[in-house]
Amino acid sequence: MAAPVPGISSSSSPRLSLGLPVYNGERFLPACLDSIFSQTWDNFEIIACDNASTDSTGAILADYAARDARLRIHRADANRGAAANFNWTFELARGELFKWCAADDVLQPTFLARCIEALDTDPSAVLAWSGALDIDDDGRVLHEIYDNRHPMRFDAATAAERFHALVCWDHSCISVFGVARAAAMRRSSLIGPYVGSDRTFLAELGLQGRLVRVADDLLLHREHAGRSVNEIADLRRRTVWFDSKARGPAFPHWRLLREYLRAVERSGLPAAERARCRAGVARWVKWGAWRQLRGDIAYNLRHAR
Repeated sequence: MAAPVPGISSSSSPRLSLGLPVYNGERFLPACLDSIFSQTWDNFEIIACDNASTDSTGAILADYAARDARLRIHRADANRGAAANFNWTFELARGELFKWCAADDVLQPTFLARCIEALDTDPSAVLAWSGALDIDDDGRVLHEIYDNRHPMRFDAATAAERFHALVCWDHSCISVFGVARAAAMRRSSLIGPYVGSDRTFLAELGLQGRLVRVADDLLLHREHAGRSVNEIADLRRRTVWFDSKARGPAFPHWRLLREYLRAVERSGLPAAERARCRAGVARWVKWGAWRQLRGDIAYNLRHAR
């Protein structure tokens, strides 16, 4: 286990807050923390929210916190679901900038510096993100993440263009792990208690400003059997993963449709621009989401028997 960067004390007012939601992350957590503490940008705090882990996650966090005061640990008494745990890290943040860190991912040393530089260079940007490579359990690069070379338009000039790209395109949502302006995040719904809420969050940011991608692949995204998308195929169980209090039927795609439309109406954009955004939601349904909407209904009819 590599030691964190020595000689750097915690800041009373860090510019950047890193939210680290974790549950039973003992296998990959040390590599994640090592990569954070090896960043060339050091004016940050880490808010680790342990979602009532039952493995050695707590001990690992305590060991790192003893060596670097920038790491603050909070532990839930009971598992509250992934969405609440993600949002808890943001609620505790003090920085003007914020980034979520997945406990199984690894950052290249210049990730933070490059993203912050992009935001400082472009005041119209609300989030800066990097390309990503998929890595295996042992950290070996497998390949580029599937949408790494897609010509994303998340940085388009108008809100409607950005919203259309974020809603209609089949993208990995890896940009949710970029560096964002905390003020823009506060105007969003953050991560909702339903499947796909990271897409809504990004779409809400896109309504506010540009999402800019820095050159190079600076995020190493862990592709392993324990990822929720690989481990939990059942729609009901995945809904409960997001929200431990979820009960009854699961209609996540209908919820996504509703939240897209609500985001447009709450955006404060001119009427004509909101109309163009609503047209983007209609295209999302027409171009294939109708299958998922129908699938929600079919799933619940099957499980109601």
